[in-house]
Amino acid sequence: MRSTDICPICVGGEDPQESSQSVTWIQCSPCKQWFHALCLKIPEYEIGRFVSYHCAECTKQHGPSVLKRESKRARISIDYVALNEGETIAINRSSHFQLPNFLQFQSQPDIDIREEISKQDVLSTRMNKPVLIPKANLELVGMKLPLERSEITVDYIAKCCGDDTPVEVMDVVSQQGVSPSWKLKQWRDYFNTEEAHRDRIRNVISLEISKVDELGTAFTRPQVVRDLDLVDKVWDPNDDQERSKVTKYCLMSVKNCFTDFHIDFGGTSVYYAVLKGCKTFLMFPPTDENLELYTSWCLEPKQNFIWYPDHTIVKSSGEKIGKKKTQKISPRGGFKVTLQPGDLFLIPSGWIHSVHTPQDSIVIGGNYLTLKDMKMQLKIYDVERKTKVPTKFRFPMFNKVIWQSAAYYYNHQSQLIEDCGDWAVAVEVIDEWIRHLSDHCELSKTNQAARKGIPESTVGKPSEFLNSLREWKRVIHAKETRKEEKKEH
Repeated sequence: MRSTDICPICVGGEDPQESSQSVTWIQCSPCKQWFHALCLKIPEYEIGRFVSYHCAECTKQHGPSVLKRESKRARISIDYVALNEGETIAINRSSHFQLPNFLQFQSQPDIDIREEISKQDVLSTRMNKPVLIPKANLELVGMKLPLERSEITVDYIAKCCGDDTPVEVMDVVSQQGVSPSWKLKQWRDYFNTEEAHRDRIRNVISLEISKVDELGTAFTRPQVVRDLDLVDKVWDPNDDQERSKVTKYCLMSVKNCFTDFHIDFGGTSVYYAVLKGCKTFLMFPPTDENLELYTSWCLEPKQNFIWYPDHTIVKSSGEKIGKKKTQKISPRGGFKVTLQPGDLFLIPSGWIHSVHTPQDSIVIGGNYLTLKDMKMQLKIYDVERKTKVPTKFRFPMFNKVIWQSAAYYYNHQSQLIEDCGDWAVAVEVIDEWIRHLSDHCELSKTNQAARKGIPESTVGKPSEFLNSLREWKRVIHAKETRKEEKKEH
């Protein structure tokens, strides 16, 4: 008599727990035999649809498996999400509970709409607003896709990357990663399932494809992105670590996906090329007050249940007749913008944003550091440190990039003002390098990870290099000041 606890489909009763694949079991209700869902070719997300599963033998006597009846009426499926101290709250698992706030937010988009944009355009305007290029002409923007936009499907992506490629899947309601992790074939099957049959709303936003044959290698980023990407220019090819893989991501989101407010890691700028579906962004500019509010919001114990635009803090604003004046401040300057298939969207450094997916969508995008945004990038680095963002979710080898940036431009001094667009900005950049790298140098004396982030083969002795930066800043400032004085006379 065979054991009901061993899957009879597996050859020799092999236990998938010994393999790298995650294990999900399902029991036949009539005969009580257990099977691996994988052996039955039942996707994990379909398990919840069964009221009573009948194996092939029992189907002959008891009829087919019984599935949950699909109501034609709209319904709310409730999750009970545990909070701190055992507190619970009922949440609709068919969409994120903050989505109504997102949809109700009304504003006019404050963006720059163009047909094309160059590095010179960015330097002259400082690119203080997001840039939208509707239905981007690929030749004009210097971007190349591996196939026609309509032919880049999830099936194609899975074929290029490989079915067994691990993929980080985000549960939209909890805003947490799904555990155990999924394989790309599992995600493909989920994405291709009809909306009504998806048990939960899930999202993939971190599949890096830069080294993927055809999909990534045949995709060319927009020319302006390649011209501005700081790491492209300064990374030492002889470094024993490979440069960070953040340049090309494939984002695959089903309808009603929602990502709560965040700032892209390291204050990176972002490009977004929409291939299918649409995306709506709710954005706030990185003003000092908005960033202060964002930091405060991130540190709230129940942050997930606070709508960032409603978050307030009370600030002192001086004294009047012996009494301290206070004022309540909240985020300002927010607006929404919706992207359609073919649109190219550029988000400047530091912008605080959340994202909603009104339709199933596929996007190729990526992150990049820039020289012109050095001050903002280092400011966001400080925000991440204050809010204790885990290393996993920060820009890889950020400090090494900053050291290499300073070293590159110190050795190519004539390029600094040209790449900054203005000598005053160049001096500000050097000033930021000195401030940040001095702190990092001090930390490296007691912290091994920080010490590893200093590329001494490039910069030499850190303290001597910092002195060189200080002298360089003094010389530039004096030289440019004399030029300004001559113009005035």
